[in-house]
Amino acid sequence: MLTNIKKILMGPTIACCTFISLFILSEIVVRTLGTESDNLIMQDSVLGWVHVPNKNGYSRGEEFSVKVRINKDGFIGRDYSYVKPENIVRILTIGDSLTEAFQVSEEESYSRLLEDGLKSNFRNTNFEVLNMGIAGYGTQREYYVLKDKGLKFNPDIVVLGFFTGNDFSDNMSGNIDPDASFSKYRELKNQIKLFARNHFSVWRFILRKKSKNKVLAYLLKNKNDTDIISGIDSEKDSRVDIKKQLDRTTALVKNIEELADGNGVSFVVAILPSAGQVYNKDGNSDELKLQRGLMSFLEKENINFVDLLPYFVDWARINPDKVGYYPLDGHPNNHGQSIIAEGISDYLSEFLRNQNGNF
Repeated sequence: MLTNIKKILMGPTIACCTFISLFILSEIVVRTLGTESDNLIMQDSVLGWVHVPNKNGYSRGEEFSVKVRINKDGFIGRDYSYVKPENIVRILTIGDSLTEAFQVSEEESYSRLLEDGLKSNFRNTNFEVLNMGIAGYGTQREYYVLKDKGLKFNPDIVVLGFFTGNDFSDNMSGNIDPDASFSKYRELKNQIKLFARNHFSVWRFILRKKSKNKVLAYLLKNKNDTDIISGIDSEKDSRVDIKKQLDRTTALVKNIEELADGNGVSFVVAILPSAGQVYNKDGNSDELKLQRGLMSFLEKENINFVDLLPYFVDWARINPDKVGYYPLDGHPNNHGQSIIAEGISDYLSEFLRNQNGNF
């Protein structure tokens, strides 16, 4: 009887030991290679995901490896007091991964460079620029970042970094439930997942590969769908899709503008171009159509905005041997972040002088 039990248990035991051994070996290999970013996010019942507060780590890619620090409120950089110090102009930058800027050092992000530039332009005034960007966020999530977290810091100006490359499509996701909460079971499950992401590089590697496969499957699916649609129908669907994305985006931007205005905060939209717009000039692309539609709306509604595309194009013309984006990753590199900072700094400097004669 005992012998039979041993035989029954032997197979699962060997399989379990083999799995653990392979997992440990894989963990050693992945850690040795140093290719995985440290985990810097956790699940959130309302927004889906947020930064892990008080977390330091490294953000890594094929073209970069930079140290990152998250403050007590879950945003990039040092801690800030909710009470704004005297003689301080406080600016919030909200946006997605281009604003988050985990592809460059904190000092090279456009938020930090913007702060440095404004301090140079206004000797008698100090500035604080709080970087509240989070990768993957669309305009609706950025609204809640400002509403539930940003306004606590009593900002004077909020800058929405709007990336034309994917923010229009990101805004087509479903509405956020501000009252959503996790069940006790889901909370426990999230804690287990967070532990795994925090402590196992191989687990983060698996999640990253899984995410990439989902993107690839989506692209292939849409390619096949497009192949069976006639040219006329495809153009019609494209026009409808553009209108839906533009209508959705303008409504969300207007929500942020009204929220800011209702709290006495100036609002500025910084339109951030993709590498394709800068280096592959196609006047008929959907991206450009959407951008032009957005700028037309902003002008009509008298919403402050700065278009960064001309800054990138001019820089690329003057520096033909350099690029403003990582070729593989696609995010702005240190040059691109500097261009964004310059454009926003130029706009805000003029804006502040027009608003206050004592600057």
